[in-house]
Amino acid sequence: MLCGVFYSCMLQVDVVEMYAQFSQDILGIPATPETSFPATFGHLAGGYDAQYYGYLWSEVFSADMFHSRFKSEGTMNPQTGADYRRCILQPGGSKDGMDMLKDFLGREPSQEAFLISKGLSV
Repeated sequence: MLCGVFYSCMLQVDVVEMYAQFSQDILGIPATPETSFPATFGHLAGGYDAQYYGYLWSEVFSADMFHSRFKSEGTMNPQTGADYRRCILQPGGSKDGMDMLKDFLGREPSQEAFLISKGLSV
């Protein structure tokens, strides 16, 4: 919806007003008066966007590893620690990261723990 509004509109658009409306409609939070949040959020469209995307996926994978193994088996469990060392740390850059992750988890990764950590129901 948001992209369609910005890119299909050939009229002059007040992005501050548009942000204030979307903030209220989508987030339920009023925009701070006399500020210009859209002018401060350019880092996601200036080359950092792909890095941020990668960063979020690292959060997905770390949440999955923590909740699936460390939280359920115990953060101080020696076997879990040894598996982490063997599957993740020991191979380092010599093995594809997804293969290391699957070896540690014993399955395909899941987004469920990440979504729950962000307050979303799955």
